[in-house]
Amino acid sequence: MSSISMRRASGSVIVPPPRAALVRAAVGPVATSPRLPAWPLLALMYGFPLFWVTGLSLFAPLILGGTMAVFLVLRGSVRTTPAVLCWFAFLLWVGVCAVSVTGFMQLVGFGQRAADLLAVGIAMLYYVNARESVSARQVLTGFTVLWSTVIVLGVLATQFPDVRITTPLAQVIPGSLMGNELVRELVTPRLAEVQDPWGAEQPFVRPAAPFPYTNSWGMAYALLTPLMVLVWTRLRTWKGRVLLGIALVVSIYPAAQTSNRGMLLALAMFALFVAGRFVLAGHLKAGLGVVGLLTTAGAAAAAAGVFEAIAERQEVSHTTDGRGRIYQATFEKVLESPVVGWATPGMDPSIGIALGTQGYAWTLLYSYGFIGLMLFYLVLARVLLSSWTLREPAAYVLQGLVATVGCSIWFYGLGVTQCLILLLSAGMLSRATVDGGIDHG
Repeated sequence: MSSISMRRASGSVIVPPPRAALVRAAVGPVATSPRLPAWPLLALMYGFPLFWVTGLSLFAPLILGGTMAVFLVLRGSVRTTPAVLCWFAFLLWVGVCAVSVTGFMQLVGFGQRAADLLAVGIAMLYYVNARESVSARQVLTGFTVLWSTVIVLGVLATQFPDVRITTPLAQVIPGSLMGNELVRELVTPRLAEVQDPWGAEQPFVRPAAPFPYTNSWGMAYALLTPLMVLVWTRLRTWKGRVLLGIALVVSIYPAAQTSNRGMLLALAMFALFVAGRFVLAGHLKAGLGVVGLLTTAGAAAAAAGVFEAIAERQEVSHTTDGRGRIYQATFEKVLESPVVGWATPGMDPSIGIALGTQGYAWTLLYSYGFIGLMLFYLVLARVLLSSWTLREPAAYVLQGLVATVGCSIWFYGLGVTQCLILLLSAGMLSRATVDGGIDHG
């Protein structure tokens, strides 16, 4: 009689070994992929203040993005998600649109934008693959560093509006590159945009640092501030909550000084989306709480004279009419090259402004044609659809950020930092969809 039959006869129960154990017994220990280091990704956010003050913000995403790409290649086993694949499909189309480049300086501008898009795409891919070393909590902490930098410099801009910093990089950069307006603004950054339109009683001091323009400041504020409310709810100590709460109140002052309509509209859209997600998930009180917070913020803005300042600036600047003419001229030019676009925004001598610069959707449309714009929106839609089944407040806030970007890029631009915020938020949602939830360290 066999040993198995003997054990059955004695009344014992045979439990076969798990299949995984049989595989290990047959082939030996299973090799695991090397752990990706956290520092290249976290340095993009934690090192942001240093990059700004040294002038390295122009090159840091490329250097750190390249570093992350090397680590991914060395590790070998790379996991992707549908959103990541959609982003790299968009990048592939951006490469196709290089056929529209007509000169060396245009090639430099096209290459810079394409490299930035590639760098932030690699950052998203890196986060998706670095689950053992980079948590969602660490990324949210990095967002806190970015937001704090924006607020501190915003406050300083209101007090020292005429200050312009000459960074160490400005001392060594070639003069030919200094002729580029964006490069010049990055290596000799100003704290504020001071606008003195005809008819204004006094100049408008609008915070800009750590970005070249006030609208970029407003976009960063609109995306990051709701995330700071999320961070506040996750803090484990009352001291941390008090400090962040004070910072949120203080942030209202530089935000109000921007007199930025788009920023307020983006914040309202963000809040309404998150409130709707809570209600759809059956959390009516939480949804009403978000609406109440939005109402309180709106009342505070009105009491602080924010809406009055916006109306006053509109009376003398006429930005709405001007934007309308720019959008019309941009669309007419796009129709001349609707498939591959014009590679980079281009100056219109009759208007005196580069077409494709008054909103990132127009940049995509002008530079990469209708296909480029649709592929970008495909990324946003894929992130939202694939993460819709997540049932946690952090997911609702991150989805709100993605949805807000989809609406606000028709009147707001996206710099490399804003794109990084978007794609890391998309990466957190993508990884959570695969892993079953957003980790918090």
